[in-house]
Amino acid sequence: MRNRQKAAAIVLVFALLFPVLGSAQSLSFKEIQARVSEYKIWLDKLGSNGLHYWLRLDGSKRPHRLYVGEGFMQATTGEKEEFIEIFSRYLAGHPEKNMLIDIYDGFTGKVIGEYGFGGFKLFTVTAPTR
Repeated sequence: MRNRQKAAAIVLVFALLFPVLGSAQSLSFKEIQARVSEYKIWLDKLGSNGLHYWLRLDGSKRPHRLYVGEGFMQATTGEKEEFIEIFSRYLAGHPEKNMLIDIYDGFTGKVIGEYGFGGFKLFTVTAPTR
């Protein structure tokens, strides 16, 4: 009886995981390239020549260092999170994968947040007192 329960549990686990594994493999190479190209076009509009969400990217270190500008600072929390998620997927080169990012203030050079295994997180930033 215990062997049947174990077998049933194993079959159930595989049945639940199979659709997840199948959906991860569902994108073709051309679809991945097309979506990453769309990300690049969108990110270019938000870059230093656009809305100033981001100013530059330092990819020489891991995690990548993304320096953000005034547009990012003025965006809502939801807009910031969406932007960072898309940037992460663009860096990973795949719409279902993510790259780790440290977020820096483009003007002060100080770290203000991160995007990683725990998701999107902005640190509490205090304005300097005069």
